[in-house]
Amino acid sequence: MNKLFASILFIGLCFCMSAKSKPIDGATEALSKGIHRVENTRLRVVSYNGYWTSIFPRDNGEVRTSEWIDGKGIDGEARLNRFSAWAPKAHADIWAMQEIIYSKEDGADTTAEAIGKHFAKITGQTWHAAADSKGRLVLSRYPILWSGSIRNARGMAALINLPDDVGADLLMINLHFFTKPKEVQIKQATRTLDFIDSVRQGEHPEIPKQTPIMICGDFNSLPSERPYNILAKLARDAVEGDGKLSHFHNPRPRQLSSKARGTYGEVAWSGTVGTSTPQPPTRTIDHILAPKGFMELQQTFIFNSLILPEKTLAQYGVEREAILLSREGRHEKIDHLPVFMDLK
Repeated sequence: MNKLFASILFIGLCFCMSAKSKPIDGATEALSKGIHRVENTRLRVVSYNGYWTSIFPRDNGEVRTSEWIDGKGIDGEARLNRFSAWAPKAHADIWAMQEIIYSKEDGADTTAEAIGKHFAKITGQTWHAAADSKGRLVLSRYPILWSGSIRNARGMAALINLPDDVGADLLMINLHFFTKPKEVQIKQATRTLDFIDSVRQGEHPEIPKQTPIMICGDFNSLPSERPYNILAKLARDAVEGDGKLSHFHNPRPRQLSSKARGTYGEVAWSGTVGTSTPQPPTRTIDHILAPKGFMELQQTFIFNSLILPEKTLAQYGVEREAILLSREGRHEKIDHLPVFMDLK
């Protein structure tokens, strides 16, 4: 426990393990455990790449199969059940997800509405869902007033009607840039800026011009690289170290109980899986950028259940393999790790 506190305090974030935190409104007694949110948190956002919709069933309830799941030796039923078990423990208010309704096959048998109903069933809460049917999905406990694709950016936006005691309405931008080349990622980041400019200029009557904008997603880009800097600094010529000010909080979250900041890859164990010293992923490509002045940053972290101590897992009520994709010997593949941000 002391190691956990030291890790979080080191990056200047408050992560109190007090048992006094209260469950989110609408949560059942079964959800009383979970990944802790500090008591005065008003909004928790999670960004997560769900790997080819593998965390959700088809609309008819069947386990999903595809060349990217069972074709890659992944146990689709286990993947679905693991997410269904830990997602309620996330105690999130908004999820920005990538690779959901991603393939043509998904589009034929899966809808955002059904995913919202499935999520309501496993969490015991009401959820609103919007998707661009090209891989991006937003799930929100609060009404989604409008949603639409962002042209040539591999992204979507959703206008979320936050309650008065939480804050102003929020425009959530959910992105998933191509893996490469970097020049294409830069163009996608620039197209995102074009969309933000069009909002600020009043070209979208359904979106008030001064609505706070949060940017989430799988950028396939490190914080030191141009796509990330273009978005954080809202400048097309932005590069690391250029002196331009970021318009967003840059918390650089760590994996809990680890100094690692990586969100993509695998956990490699030096000996017996789960009991020896692990090497967590080191590639940081999944991000949440919250606008400065919108709300106060409470805490941010990366959730990697594979490396958490048993005592912490028991306190959260989650299994060690919660985010596991597949295992090969002493290598546990995770694909992407969820990133959490709490605001007050």
